[in-house]
Amino acid sequence: MTELLVTIFSTAFFVTVIRTSTPLLLATLGGLVADLSGALNVALEGQMLVGCLTAVIVSVYAPWYVAVVAGVGAGALLGLVMAFFALRLKADIILVGFAINIFASGGTVFALSLATGGDKGTSINLVSKAIPPVDLSFLSAIPGIGPFLTAMFSGHSVLSWVAAFLVFAIWYFLYRMPWGLWLRGVGEYPAAPEAAGIPVNTVRTWSLIVSGGLAGLGGAQLAMFNYVGFARDMTGGRGFIALGAVLLGARHPVGAMLAALLFGAFEGLSIVMPGLFADAPAELIRMIPFVVTILALILFSYRAQQALRAKSVAKT
Repeated sequence: MTELLVTIFSTAFFVTVIRTSTPLLLATLGGLVADLSGALNVALEGQMLVGCLTAVIVSVYAPWYVAVVAGVGAGALLGLVMAFFALRLKADIILVGFAINIFASGGTVFALSLATGGDKGTSINLVSKAIPPVDLSFLSAIPGIGPFLTAMFSGHSVLSWVAAFLVFAIWYFLYRMPWGLWLRGVGEYPAAPEAAGIPVNTVRTWSLIVSGGLAGLGGAQLAMFNYVGFARDMTGGRGFIALGAVLLGARHPVGAMLAALLFGAFEGLSIVMPGLFADAPAELIRMIPFVVTILALILFSYRAQQALRAKSVAKT
């Protein structure tokens, strides 16, 4: 137990948490944007997975930043497909989302086999590029705390800093800009914005496109920094965990960030625990993030019911 506490409060574990939280945070922000518009994006898992493979394949032939943009574009394209079927053709958005997830799971394996000449498991035959870490070693020159700051903040992915900026940017968009008010209004009571001339379906379409793009960005981080390469179903349920993080974060950008960090911490814990508890079953340890997700959703449901009861009592 002492070894576990020492590991958790170490700078190395902090770095691991940032690494594991970044793709989850990007997908969570995507899920938040879609959810606030009233278009629940349950296809985050598939969009992340397609973003992973697209980024890896493109990185073989182009610079890393072009590959990242390609991953974003692939996720955004699936968001547009989702909007077309759900909003234009009036299909059930939940079923459309699950269809995209199924398509992504099988389609990425098929595309991988074409790209690698028959390998359906990993992209080990492809020489893909990685996202460069941000070097902040100059912080070590600060007297006293310089080495600590360098260990904590240097070496993170470019996209980790982008994700942190996006938390602020999305908060500013949602609560300080008129378009953000439109988006939240469309999600809360679409009849009022529609009466004011705001195109509800257009707002939701763009929210799904942005949501898919952010999920694809999370996939690029996962496949080009957390792991350099693609593996079958490598997202491992992170898209579904992101949906839980949206709810646990009270549908707010800052709350979403904190929830993503929480889930990232438990994922990081599942990474370091096998080395500390060799006798513990590996499958049991890998269950930790998903068990936490279920508990978080139960807690959110309980809080929501308590809030509804408080409102009903206040009315009476």
